[in-house]
Amino acid sequence: MADFTFPAETRVAVAGDWESLGEHVFGKLRRLRLLHPDVRTILHLGDLRWEPPVRVSGGLLYRHDSFLPRLERELAANGHRVLLTPGNHDDWTVLKPAFLAHPERPRRLSPSMWALPRGFRFTLARRSFLSFGGAVSVDADRGAAEAPTDEDVARAAPGGAVDVLLTHEPPNAGISEVEDLIARSGRWSQQRLQRSADSRRRIDRLVAAVRPTLTLHGHMHVAGRVRDGNGHETIALPVATKPGNIMLLTLPSLTVSDLDPSSTKAGPS
Repeated sequence: MADFTFPAETRVAVAGDWESLGEHVFGKLRRLRLLHPDVRTILHLGDLRWEPPVRVSGGLLYRHDSFLPRLERELAANGHRVLLTPGNHDDWTVLKPAFLAHPERPRRLSPSMWALPRGFRFTLARRSFLSFGGAVSVDADRGAAEAPTDEDVARAAPGGAVDVLLTHEPPNAGISEVEDLIARSGRWSQQRLQRSADSRRRIDRLVAAVRPTLTLHGHMHVAGRVRDGNGHETIALPVATKPGNIMLLTLPSLTVSDLDPSSTKAGPS
């Protein structure tokens, strides 16, 4: 299990989907640096919309208003690093071959960003983490590589219990905001919804196998949290346009709190 701890690191940030929404993201990152200068690591729960550039006329062209190079400059200026649990909108046509070739190590995306293989285990301040990226796209078929498989669960589960599980796809944890969104999903095809339901059940099996104290996920673009009778907490982080997109995780206690407690806009509750 890789140890990614910075010296004296006791708190990290956790972020939901950024979807290449630059101005929303960069403002939050500057707020994080201003309010919590001790925080250097951002655990991202997927959908940066990471993809490699294309070469055009001898130069490199980045999509989405050059969000990724702008993000790298912002991270470097703030002294932040991103450990990405890839989402369905991150480029699995590139990530999957890299992870198959080297499942034991993250892929470096830029000087400040790393993508974590599906099933990758690591530690921060003696807390154990499991990153299990991917999800089913409900709006379109983006290929088989985007979603976790039964084989992925079978490979990740035998490593044993972890303190924190990081996923893009949510489990069926009973978060009302997530359940309401799924219930109002009439604009999506029944085939895509069935595949999404199957994928969520795979996350349920992984949760049962690795018994995390805390599960954090994105994908649904809504905020919510729930704690079961066994003390296991599940938190959904929303998209970058919404409050609560970046939260703070205190590692010794495994508590998750708002980025800006003085804000009148509440985070997940």
